[in-house]
Amino acid sequence: MGKNKLVTKTKQSQKGLLSPSSKLFVKLINLNLIQLGELIDKELAENPCIEELLKIDSSKEEINVSSKLSNIQNDGLGFNENIIEDKTLTFADYLLRQLGYFKLEKEDKKIIFSIIQLIDEDGFLRYTNDEIITIIEEKNKLHINEIKIEESILWCQRNFDPTGIFSRSTVESLLVQLELKNNQNLSFYREIISNYLEELAAGEFNLIAKELNIDLEIVESCLDAISELEPRPARNFIKEQDVSFHTEPEAFILEDNNKLRVHINKNFRNFEVSSYYENMLKRNTDLDKDVKEYIKDKIEKGQTLLKTIKERNEIYARVLNTIVDIQKDFIRKGDEYLKPLKLSDIASIVDTHESTISRITSNKYVGTPRGMINMKSFFSNKVESKDNQSSVAVRGIINEIIENEEKINPISDETIKEILAAKDIKISRRTVAKYRKMLKIPSSFKRRL
Repeated sequence: MGKNKLVTKTKQSQKGLLSPSSKLFVKLINLNLIQLGELIDKELAENPCIEELLKIDSSKEEINVSSKLSNIQNDGLGFNENIIEDKTLTFADYLLRQLGYFKLEKEDKKIIFSIIQLIDEDGFLRYTNDEIITIIEEKNKLHINEIKIEESILWCQRNFDPTGIFSRSTVESLLVQLELKNNQNLSFYREIISNYLEELAAGEFNLIAKELNIDLEIVESCLDAISELEPRPARNFIKEQDVSFHTEPEAFILEDNNKLRVHINKNFRNFEVSSYYENMLKRNTDLDKDVKEYIKDKIEKGQTLLKTIKERNEIYARVLNTIVDIQKDFIRKGDEYLKPLKLSDIASIVDTHESTISRITSNKYVGTPRGMINMKSFFSNKVESKDNQSSVAVRGIINEIIENEEKINPISDETIKEILAAKDIKISRRTVAKYRKMLKIPSSFKRRL
């Protein structure tokens, strides 16, 4: 939908120029997916002139979650294509939805489908490769070896949301999450997490540093890095009162043939205007005037809702495709690769108002190869530099500078400012201090203690 051009003389005149469909559009782009589903549920209960569609129209070119899932069923996996209508989706269902997006060979889909059924409520895979092979061979009559299973599991770890799932243990999950975050200290952290996780939790930093012959600060930074990870990768998807998820992504951003593709999540009840009531208006000329007006009004409201939901999905797709095109390195590699981006930049590209972009991205999440991401995380102010880096990227550089400093002689904020200036990044000492505090790094004086 294009810009809403409003007269700015008075607030009253602004309101008067908004049509019912425009008001509904503004309302719908504000709602997250769960709230949109609740609105549709309410409309289905109150409007007799619309009816739920339980079957997918496969003739539509529009790609949606349900048609993707039906592809799995067509592959002989035995998945229920109507599961999308179930408001009590399990974590396995969430993974199966993602499986439908990947272009894989039939055999690979069957293998991953079977592995998904073995994931426990924490997101872990508690079976050995031999046990998995036995289960798959019995259920699908496939003859596979241990190498194929291991390759499939590794692929799943790096392509499914949330990050860390399909791991065998908390240790493996933490390492996978760190790897996907492109952590520069991964080699040190891998050694600490693999062999000293209990000591790390107990605060025995000196012991770990001594045995591994590394700086104490590296051990402490490892604990900081772990605190940002999820030891139970499926925890954010535990259902509230066994009814609904805490979070439902607005879309999935998935890797497909080395390209990131956006798939809008349409996990809400599909409906249409009832042909019965439309025919009643056309054929029954003896209807009471009030009844006729009532039916006409309800049909128009149903049509407007359908049209506006479609417009909502279209602008979400346009916005997300634009964001992905700009921030593809950030999505794949992490915060250090975040490019400067403002709401107004996206608004200009998709030809809409900045307030519309703000509504679309507020309190909304998308599933990515690196896990669930808040849509606001795609935006960052520009810092004056040779490459016009984002403030997030500059914070990453500051963090790297401090991590590599001489521990007996910590670098001051003024020195960091000079190092950044040598890299053509011009920010004040006060800004350096602000970014350092945002990174939860103490001053050079306190780092010396």
